[in-house]
Amino acid sequence: MTTAPTECFPSEEELRPRVDPETGIDLSLIEENLRLTPWERLQANADAINFIDTARAALNKPHAAA
Repeated sequence: MTTAPTECFPSEEELRPRVDPETGIDLSLIEENLRLTPWERLQANADAINFIDTARAALNKPHAAA
């Protein structure tokens, strides 16, 4: 079995998101979303709404009797 060299992987510190110390808000998520165009943000929101609608419909669907 071979293992990849550890220098290929980021450190825990590099993986830790930037968080505003005053509010606790994950700034990396805001930065990532601001890199998107307005159209891409609208598409991402539409995808989230579709997922929620699908999950909600699945919860309301009758399940088979055990």
